[in-house]
Amino acid sequence: MKIRNSLRFRIICGFCLFGAILSVSYGIIVYVSLDMIDDHLIDSRLSQEVEQLLTHFRENFGQSFPNSPHIQVFTGTGAMPKAFQEALQFLPEGLHERYINREEYHVAVQLVPELVEPVYLLYDVGTLEFTEKRKVGIALLLSMGVLLVVALGLWIGLWMSRRVIAPISQLADRVRGLDPEDFPTDLPERVYDDEVGVLAVALTDSMKRVNTYVAREKQFSRDASHELRTPVTVIRGAVEILESSQVNSDPVLQRPLARIRRAVSDMENIIESLLWLAHHEALSENRVTCRPGAIIKEVIEQNRNLFRENPVDVDYIAEADPELRAPPAIFRIIIVNLIQNAFRYTVEGKITVRICADRVTISDTGVGIDVCDLPSITEPHKRGCKSCGFGLGLAIVKRLCSRFNWEFAIDSEPGSGTTVQLIFPPS
Repeated sequence: MKIRNSLRFRIICGFCLFGAILSVSYGIIVYVSLDMIDDHLIDSRLSQEVEQLLTHFRENFGQSFPNSPHIQVFTGTGAMPKAFQEALQFLPEGLHERYINREEYHVAVQLVPELVEPVYLLYDVGTLEFTEKRKVGIALLLSMGVLLVVALGLWIGLWMSRRVIAPISQLADRVRGLDPEDFPTDLPERVYDDEVGVLAVALTDSMKRVNTYVAREKQFSRDASHELRTPVTVIRGAVEILESSQVNSDPVLQRPLARIRRAVSDMENIIESLLWLAHHEALSENRVTCRPGAIIKEVIEQNRNLFRENPVDVDYIAEADPELRAPPAIFRIIIVNLIQNAFRYTVEGKITVRICADRVTISDTGVGIDVCDLPSITEPHKRGCKSCGFGLGLAIVKRLCSRFNWEFAIDSEPGSGTTVQLIFPPS
């Protein structure tokens, strides 16, 4: 599972993100509030200076306005530097904030009835080094606070994720080692009486329904396959009696008897496959091995007899005889399906069976498979246009191969033949 998809990772990220957003928002609010308070204090100071200036002007009429260390007083804009004139000459009466030569100034414009031009009071904020340093210090302090809150959110996220995920992890560990066919009914009693307990109850109920369904399907497969064996055996015995009698010399009956013989063989193969699938156990418990060489030679000879009316040559090439981790009966089911298909759809031509260390290849020069049918040829009840079966053979082969981690590859060209491969994993 990818880390970013885990619930624990999402909880940690959620706490960190929440802490970051909260601390950054708080820091911005504090910083802006402090800046607004500074501006308000400076404007209040300017308002006081204006009142004092007017009082001084009325008491000492005709004298120049006094200057303070941080406030410059101008009557009109004529005595100002040019940069100040351009920035201040059209300001209305009141308090203003302007940047002149990259310096911040708070400006008070006051109209005095006795004077023709307004009076300008300029407060140079840039001279307040203590205020600027204080702002930088506050910004650094707030940044450290943001990092501290994010780290705290990370720690809380780790702690909370362990507390939240622990019951789920415990439930997963208990379920992981259980046998699906022997699922405990007291699983909900082993976990907390919370949402995880509800999940355990739902999981137990679901497994009960699945096990009931699987048991019913297995029982049906066993019963159906067992009941089918008797009539198939009777039919095979009847065919063998007819073939050994004088009836077999009748050329009119030879072809129907051959078709019955092949149909019986197909039915026996399907019954064996279904029975094995019904009794299938976990592959980890299966320690049976087999050698493919002898099984393949036996199946080739059987199909030569089944399809002896077809002029087909068979090349058997054994470059190796690897040991396969599979029951011999199951490998035989797979090989019977594949070789029988090669004989069935090769009316005249050649079949080549090659055994290598890592694969078995079966090639024929038969009718081939249409391109439109090839992608779905291994799906249940899907068969090619020229098929006369029920569409189970290759589906069963594909299913059995997947059980043993074998790769089943099929390639075909209409009119030229088909090649199928069983590719085994490295031992």
